[in-house]
Amino acid sequence: MTSPAVRAWLGLPFAALAHPFAAPERIAPPIAPLPGGSFGPAPAQRPVEGFDLTSGQSTTDCLTVNVWAPKDAANAPVAVWLFGGGFEMGTASTPWFDGAALAAASDSVVVTVNYRVGAFGFGHFHRPGGPLADAHDLGLRDVIAALHWVDAAAETFGGDPARVTLIGQSAGAFLAAAAAVAPDVPRPRALACFSGGASRIVAEPDATDFADAILAELGILGEPQRLLDLDPDRILAAQAAVAPRDLAVRNGHRPVGFGVAVDAAAGSPVVPRHPLDAIAAGALVDTFVLVAAGTDEMAGFGAGVVPALSGSLGDALERLAGTSPAAVSDAYAGEDADCEWIRLLGDYIYRLPAARLAAAQAAAGGGASYLEVGRTGDEPGGHGAELPGIFARGGDERTHAVTDAVVALIRDGRVGGDLAAPLSAGEIPAESIAPADLLRVWEGVARP
Repeated sequence: MTSPAVRAWLGLPFAALAHPFAAPERIAPPIAPLPGGSFGPAPAQRPVEGFDLTSGQSTTDCLTVNVWAPKDAANAPVAVWLFGGGFEMGTASTPWFDGAALAAASDSVVVTVNYRVGAFGFGHFHRPGGPLADAHDLGLRDVIAALHWVDAAAETFGGDPARVTLIGQSAGAFLAAAAAVAPDVPRPRALACFSGGASRIVAEPDATDFADAILAELGILGEPQRLLDLDPDRILAAQAAVAPRDLAVRNGHRPVGFGVAVDAAAGSPVVPRHPLDAIAAGALVDTFVLVAAGTDEMAGFGAGVVPALSGSLGDALERLAGTSPAAVSDAYAGEDADCEWIRLLGDYIYRLPAARLAAAQAAAGGGASYLEVGRTGDEPGGHGAELPGIFARGGDERTHAVTDAVVALIRDGRVGGDLAAPLSAGEIPAESIAPADLLRVWEGVARP
């Protein structure tokens, strides 16, 4: 709920779509918008029990932002939020991501962004010269359009476009890292990636293969343009039929499913190379990067998503990472192989990319910090444990520690802590491998 000291503008459109698989056409921000409004529709997605889309959903009218700002804001820093959801679900059109408390705590303008998800946002249906010519990384292109809108609109809401912090969690973090280094995008002053980083990158042929599997399920493999005439529910059902749930398959050394696709062959690429390569080359040297991951990431997922250990730990590692070096096997050689497998998965999928992003940024000469989200009482440092802290909702010491780091990043453009001496929110379990040591343990192992 919005504080009396904070005003809110909900459901402001930042781009228009000619059809569900079109590139976003930027909309100029309003000159003097009145506070109020209501959340716009969520991006089209499959229903998930317990996750209600109270504003409905749409394939073409979902590109909206929500803005919160202190009443007397002037030249205030700006925070832009990208939600997570595995590239298949999620929305900024929800009170879950109400930015009022964060705007008050950081004395900043807070913007939450809707982007397309699933087949409509990340289906690599690109075909030159026709209506699907732009159908590649559309969800990322939505984010890029929103960042341009924020750059133009920040002063309208009392914000400073030169002091933008881009914050994402999970899929939103993977997108934030890719958007921050995309061609012709205003570089943020700071970037925060929670449980995600410059990873979940799908090679162009693999992205095409997955898109073709959806088309084949729909019976239109040879006529992809028919996507424009199909009921969205049919497309989402086909997506669900072919998309793996297993996190080890979705995030393995050759990811299967939706993600950020390298699109160098497209006419207007937004991911011409792996984002980590761009960061290593200095693309964010003037941006401060905060990375964060939970010590018990897999604890944040339900049944059917986290794969059980099948066979030996070495065999499972081989399937996940394409190799099984002794250094990795030795580092996870505990008494309970099932628990070690879960810990290995969380490290490979989330903590390792965070450490590699921080290391690449520091090596390029940019500022970088690492925040470990640990345990509090009986609650593990699972995927999503940081969300209350990001939005300054109060609570336990772990939540307050996350809030302190986020507020400092937004206000000052940087925060302490690095790979050698990371910040912490909550208790770090003794068996957890320190971020700097993860780089050594997993050296030479690919994590796209």
